[in-house]
Amino acid sequence: MAWREPINLEGRAAFVTGGSRGLGKACALALAEAGADVALAATDERTLKASAAAVEKLGRRAMAIPLDVTDPAASRRAVESAARELGRLDFLVNAAGICFRLYPMETSPGEFHRTLAVNVSGTFHLCTAAFPYLSEEKVRQAGGGSIVNFGSVAGLRARPNILAYAASKAAVHSLTQSLAADWTQYGIRVNAIIPGQFDTDMGAPLLSDPQALAAYLKRIPAGRVGQPEELAPLIVFLCSRLSSYMTGALVVADGGLTLQ
Repeated sequence: MAWREPINLEGRAAFVTGGSRGLGKACALALAEAGADVALAATDERTLKASAAAVEKLGRRAMAIPLDVTDPAASRRAVESAARELGRLDFLVNAAGICFRLYPMETSPGEFHRTLAVNVSGTFHLCTAAFPYLSEEKVRQAGGGSIVNFGSVAGLRARPNILAYAASKAAVHSLTQSLAADWTQYGIRVNAIIPGQFDTDMGAPLLSDPQALAAYLKRIPAGRVGQPEELAPLIVFLCSRLSSYMTGALVVADGGLTLQ
């Protein structure tokens, strides 16, 4: 089988949280370029509509769905709406996330719980909401459903200055592998990508501090931060049949940071 054919996602549909900007938007556009229709969800309706318009410019159907992923009922309604409007749901990308840059004793209970609510509970809500659609027979016949969660290198090693974020991403890694262990029997693969530092709004505090950035870059063998478009093809790969034998994988893309 030629390798190009499995990467064609025409006739299939994706739901992407955090799709209004940064890595989520880049992933949504990459999926659209591969042929998928895309429902994009985020809290910022203005930027969300702009991202949906960018998907439509690529010739694909797009939906802009304002969503707070911490609300399980709203998450179910959003997924139901997307599956109904697009006619199916094959892929879920959980890119929504928040980060408070605070040390342990600076982190309030509210900030800690909010981080886990968005990054962990939000991921869980969307996965369970999407399960009935990703496990449908028509999805199985097309190659199976695929979920891609967003972890982080912060969840692999100690990062006390972003305590809540690091804890939440470690939980996402475990959640991903636990779902993968159970849902493969239903034709659903569940993997996670583990990004390092990328040029996004979330990374702005570091990127805008020349001294801190210079020190951080010394720890990255690649000598630079990543660009969103460098991560996006991984999403297409993990959704396509090219990765049909991968589930429960934590795929690191960090310029070599975790080699140090």
